[in-house]
Amino acid sequence: MSKHLNPLEKEFLVKQYKSNPTIKMSDFCRANNVSDAALRKWIKQYDEGGIEGLARADADIKEILPEGIDRTEEAYKKEILKLRIENERLKKNYTVRTNEAGEQEYVRLKPKTSK
Repeated sequence: MSKHLNPLEKEFLVKQYKSNPTIKMSDFCRANNVSDAALRKWIKQYDEGGIEGLARADADIKEILPEGIDRTEEAYKKEILKLRIENERLKKNYTVRTNEAGEQEYVRLKPKTSK
């Protein structure tokens, strides 16, 4: 009996297959230990209903993603952009703090050395 994949794993496989149009479905399925029919079904379900469409009928859809997470692709893009900006800021040794007036300001984590 094969292992049931959760919706996030199914989504990952669907996106991997769609991102490489040169690979044949049968080769991709064999490499990932998935049947061709299952992958076709997941692609159809994902195109029609997103990650919620990949959930099993008896599964609780609320458990797929944490509460408060917006499921749209645009929200994911915004989150990635925010994380990239924060990463660059931290590379330059800055952090964001809220001052007494409630405004955000950028503050150096360590003072600059004069060496």
